[in-house]
Amino acid sequence: MCGIVGAYALGRAESSWSPEQIDRLIQGIRQRGPDATGTFSAPGVFLGHARLSVIDLSATANQPMRSSDDSGRLVITYNGEIYNFRELRQELEKSGTRFRTHSDTEVILAAWQHWGPDCVSQLDGIFAFGIFDRKDQALYLVRDRLGVKPLFYWQTKDSILFASEPLALIRGLKITPELAPEDLDTFFTFNYLPAPRTGFRDIRQLPGGYFARITRSGIKLSQYWKLGYDTPVRTNSASLLEEFQDLLDSSVKAQMVSDAPLGLFLSGGLDSYAVARSAVKSNQSPETYTLSFTEPGFDETEAAKAYADYLHISQTPILFRWDEEHIRETLRAMNELLADASCFPYYQLAKFARRHATVILAGDGGDELLAGYDTYKAGEVTPYLHRLPGGVRSAVRSASQWIPADGARYSMRMVVERLLGAADEPRGRDHASFRRIFPDELKNRLYSAELKNAVRGSDPIGEYANYLREVPETRSYLTARQHADLLFHLPSILAKVDRMSMTHGLEVRVPILSKKLVEFCMSLPDDVKRRQGKGKWILRETLRSSIPPSALARKKAGFLPPVDEWFRTSKPWMSIFDEHLSQASSALDYLDWKEVRQLWQEHQRYQVDAGFALLGIIQFINWGLKIRR
Repeated sequence: MCGIVGAYALGRAESSWSPEQIDRLIQGIRQRGPDATGTFSAPGVFLGHARLSVIDLSATANQPMRSSDDSGRLVITYNGEIYNFRELRQELEKSGTRFRTHSDTEVILAAWQHWGPDCVSQLDGIFAFGIFDRKDQALYLVRDRLGVKPLFYWQTKDSILFASEPLALIRGLKITPELAPEDLDTFFTFNYLPAPRTGFRDIRQLPGGYFARITRSGIKLSQYWKLGYDTPVRTNSASLLEEFQDLLDSSVKAQMVSDAPLGLFLSGGLDSYAVARSAVKSNQSPETYTLSFTEPGFDETEAAKAYADYLHISQTPILFRWDEEHIRETLRAMNELLADASCFPYYQLAKFARRHATVILAGDGGDELLAGYDTYKAGEVTPYLHRLPGGVRSAVRSASQWIPADGARYSMRMVVERLLGAADEPRGRDHASFRRIFPDELKNRLYSAELKNAVRGSDPIGEYANYLREVPETRSYLTARQHADLLFHLPSILAKVDRMSMTHGLEVRVPILSKKLVEFCMSLPDDVKRRQGKGKWILRETLRSSIPPSALARKKAGFLPPVDEWFRTSKPWMSIFDEHLSQASSALDYLDWKEVRQLWQEHQRYQVDAGFALLGIIQFINWGLKIRR
């Protein structure tokens, strides 16, 4: 993986950027590509690149790269991996194309020359890139189907700039862009922002599955891929198990192509084990890395070790450290409106793994594709709660405050409150509301008068629920919920993976989210995904004969640490939060900081479980202070 950046002048092409601005833009993405940097400049356009060498480690594969025709018509700056680049290369060679390197970057250039922008539909991989056509004077920005790789763009009055991370643009221009109150409302609702939202009015994310064509007259977005439901739901048969396994095996094998050292993140869950098993089946023995916690209910070290022993591969545990130094180090890497508690352990895991590997395979995506989340289980309960009279639900909600704190990832009190909140919502919105961090009553309490006024009519829950309506009524409600999670919720997880790994120059690949696997899984009948209150049925059955027997009955722990307890008993964390609140009270608007402190005190007294809301607040402060520096 790499970091990309660039700028394109609107109107007249004579505009240019100073060497100091270009240097700042490059430095803003440097951590993503420690191996080499490069630039391309022409009247009215600039492309920059910071390279992490993975395929063809030679300097001839450095970027920006020009096409091989005599005029060098196309120039690309590219971040990602194309897993079918060898097949595409062979096809292009048959048509007479000659290659100078062994890189997938040159294959993209050759494919664009041969097929034009339509070539994007043939790319199987994770990618974000900018291509400048010197003849047409047009710049194209392209992002992979699910938005695994980031791509942000900023339209000013006279130019469009783009980069892998928005902070690179802000520090490159030394301008603080105007905030978007609706984006802030969405962030506080979910602790993350779906594309195209970023927190800024004029900086946007290019959505996954889109490309943008930019000319001197402006920008036009086009969708080149979307989840389709034209084919019928698959019939449940034994052949589905075999087809699923074949698709997973081939995806893992394709994504193990690397000229740099490769490893694997192994937890106690089924997804990462399935990836490891497929890797071993392809005659590979990747080093595996597991995060360990001192809290027994959160630690998966022994389960991961059992997996590694079963597959005869090595496993290295990395102890999660929770002290001031590690907390501050991770906060420095959290540069967007994304408040995922697992950023902290993931940062440490990626930092350690980078000492031994440049590329990592991970198991992300299985919960969305195979309905593994507890929210799907909650959705099976909600219809019954809908039948309860409103007065009964209100009485239960009032009584829930007396449920004692239990130290779990999601306290029983919070689970009850979210279930009841979902029961108050109609179909579609009920599923979206399970992800809600700031309920309306908390917004009314904590939002400043200015923010309340600015977000009147804002409806983040409705925005999430709208994705369910994209699925035809002929498909199940479970499929509609999965569809919404894939397009609205999953990108936040992928953003965490990308930012926490790439800050160390570590590339993480997600084989379960290959195009063919996504389309296959979304065509499955419900009973192949969920049975008897459990998700991932097809994966469980596929693994049943080749996994430690206890694994199928074990509850997954995952990376999520004890957030509620952080804000009650963790001295270093509480000290840092107190420091951030003090800074925010004089530097940042939008929240009532006295009420925030009061909420924290209530949380410490166990009157409320507000850890996730407080986590969103500290990241809002962390982000808000950075963009003003």
